[in-house]
Amino acid sequence: MKAYERKSALEKQKQEQREDDGTVRLNRYISNAGICSRREADVIIKSGAVSVNGKVVTEMGFRVGPDDTVNYGGETLRKEKPVYMLLNKPKDYITTTDDPKERRTVMALVNHTGPERLYPVGRLDRNTTGLLLLTNDGELAKKLTHPSSKIKKIYSGKFR
Repeated sequence: MKAYERKSALEKQKQEQREDDGTVRLNRYISNAGICSRREADVIIKSGAVSVNGKVVTEMGFRVGPDDTVNYGGETLRKEKPVYMLLNKPKDYITTTDDPKERRTVMALVNHTGPERLYPVGRLDRNTTGLLLLTNDGELAKKLTHPSSKIKKIYSGKFR
């Protein structure tokens, strides 16, 4: 086993131990509540806008447990209900949450389906039609898209 493989295995083991104790990083908790992405949550945490059990937290990597109370913007945050949506993506829509060129995105097709923040899992080219999964379940999205999961993807149809 190579040095980088040992480190990777050790990091995975540490992560599994942390997950077993029921705690999650505060930025992940905020993201799972549907407020923003993890990176955006880091900015919110650094700004001092988040409190845990009544105390302001600015520490990156701070972990919260199931019995902790997390507040942001005057509201108590709760984990967002997982949502899974299948979309038959039409031609001429791009698979992204936002486009600076203001082209049509798949998000325009699902923007009035509920309050949950959805994002596409994987990509389909603009001119490609087909089944696309949208979700707010980051763990599932990672399992389906990360190469280490070795999930086989099958594309079929007429290619020209």
